[in-house]
Amino acid sequence: MSALENENIICISSVDWDPIWTRKQQVMSRLPKSNKILYIEPPVTLLSPLKDPKSIIKWFTFLKGFRPWSKNIFLFSPPVTLPFGNKYRVINRLNQWWVSLFLKAVMAHLEIKNPIVWTYLPNSVDLVDKLGQKKLLVYDCVDEHSEYSGFIDKNTMLDMERQLIDNCDVVFVTAKGLYDSKREYARKIYFLPNAADVEHFMKAQRPDTPVPQEIASIPRPVVGFVGVIQDWIDLDLIRETALSHPEWSFVMVGPVAAGIDISGLQDLPNVYFLGRKDVSVLPSYMKAFDVCINPFKLNELTDKVSPLKFYEYLASGKPIVSVNMPGVSAFSDIVEIADNKEEFIQGIERALNEDDQEKLNRRLERASENSWESRVDFMMSRIIEIMNTPGHKHKGGKHVVN
Repeated sequence: MSALENENIICISSVDWDPIWTRKQQVMSRLPKSNKILYIEPPVTLLSPLKDPKSIIKWFTFLKGFRPWSKNIFLFSPPVTLPFGNKYRVINRLNQWWVSLFLKAVMAHLEIKNPIVWTYLPNSVDLVDKLGQKKLLVYDCVDEHSEYSGFIDKNTMLDMERQLIDNCDVVFVTAKGLYDSKREYARKIYFLPNAADVEHFMKAQRPDTPVPQEIASIPRPVVGFVGVIQDWIDLDLIRETALSHPEWSFVMVGPVAAGIDISGLQDLPNVYFLGRKDVSVLPSYMKAFDVCINPFKLNELTDKVSPLKFYEYLASGKPIVSVNMPGVSAFSDIVEIADNKEEFIQGIERALNEDDQEKLNRRLERASENSWESRVDFMMSRIIEIMNTPGHKHKGGKHVVN
């Protein structure tokens, strides 16, 4: 398969490069090393420290300029911006102009010209045209951004996203719900769910993978969760399940997002919060799990989500119990899927008592079909097809063939 080689790529991301890797880092780190990649982290606003005091450090990160992560990947954290950019378009335009001043200086220093602009943020519609000539505009849509909570106006976000999509040469979406809601605005759009670092998470099945003492000492069976504990995680469902089976240990591996109240779980003797762990050791923790859980709240946001943790669970080989969301429905033959609390509890009971080697082998087989390598190959092939279209050029955001 053809690879994307020797290109300048600007990735406008919705998350910092560290500490939690998501689709953005997985994709960028797997593109061929001959590409020069500038990864733009999301800026913080003047009000961000009120919600998350730790974010104040990002006020100063941009003073470091760009930071090399590898020989071909460079990171840049923009300067602090005004709040309410996702509520009022005029503020977003001002913010993106402000960011562009610094970004263009970094691009000049790194000699980045005529780049492929690869964005994950709808509000970047007011940034991309300020960066000069570009070869291609790619939007990788991983969430229904208009359904986020916080300082967001739904209509403003939708208007920005629709304009961005109209300007794009190609759009990728992670969920069928996103495909259905975006396709009428896109010239080329592809459904491409999340995936996993399959080889890495399969280490949970290896005899030589050590189990950390802090989880090895927790009473079995262990019902495990891995991921950031955000407001879309159904903590009430976990609490009710933990109360119904006090003999089960519920282990939460991952950081708690700012503003999330976990006191209802901390009060329970069979629930354990182990905090954030480096991705390198996650298979060791998952090896200690008897069951993995995917306890999303069911709403407009999660209806259009491809849960990344689900694919990592799958690659670990462990039994999985999930709420019934579109992003996992295709795996109903190998995963316990629940419509309500009672079915969720029953699913865990079956996973603990009825799992076998044949089911394990089927999970690992399906995991191998959903690797980041396969996803990146697909993206590269679609992008190369567009660039190789006779007479193609990117003009004013439009896919043009002379």
